[in-house]
Amino acid sequence: MRHRPSSLIALLAAVVGAAALVAPGQAQAPRMPPDFQARVFLAGFGSPLEVRQSGLKRRVDVASGGLVQSFVSDRSRGALVVMTAAGRQRIAFLFPLSQSETNPPVPLDISAFSSTRMTRMGASRVAGRPCTLMRYARYGGRPGVLCAGQDGLVLQLTPDGRRQPLFQVLSLTYARQENRWFVPPPDYQLSALPGTGGIPAPRPPAPLTR
Repeated sequence: MRHRPSSLIALLAAVVGAAALVAPGQAQAPRMPPDFQARVFLAGFGSPLEVRQSGLKRRVDVASGGLVQSFVSDRSRGALVVMTAAGRQRIAFLFPLSQSETNPPVPLDISAFSSTRMTRMGASRVAGRPCTLMRYARYGGRPGVLCAGQDGLVLQLTPDGRRQPLFQVLSLTYARQENRWFVPPPDYQLSALPGTGGIPAPRPPAPLTR
């Protein structure tokens, strides 16, 4: 099954929106995972997603044919940027980011399962990294099995009834992610999408040099 553009935007917006499950301003500070870059298989997509995370910022890149879409969330600003590149056209839309994500479709953080019962099953390896196999009682309406690393990053998720994982990390590199990955490049036209609650975007600072 392949996703239509509208469903793709909704799904990926939820993926990047789950970068921090505790909203800024709440008494409990959100957990700060180490910076990382990952390639992630997600059922229904023809090619792996590329995910980068730094603190409260997450970027997800999706390439399909000649179209490249990037979804960048920044919890500290409460903003979601959707960047699209096709041929010579470069455009970025800015949306307000929901501060209360529940049941994100790709829960990369183990804290997404804090409200359900978890049972440890054993140990495994995903993307060459050790992880703990755990059975969760309910998430997204179904029970299933996940494998999470020691730092709380969910490397694989398989809801009951699926032969293959819903998502699986294919490669993972822990390294500092430069700020340039999380702001639109200067050649992108910034805009707000009419009728969807988009808000005008200020011009971001110049990206860092490579």
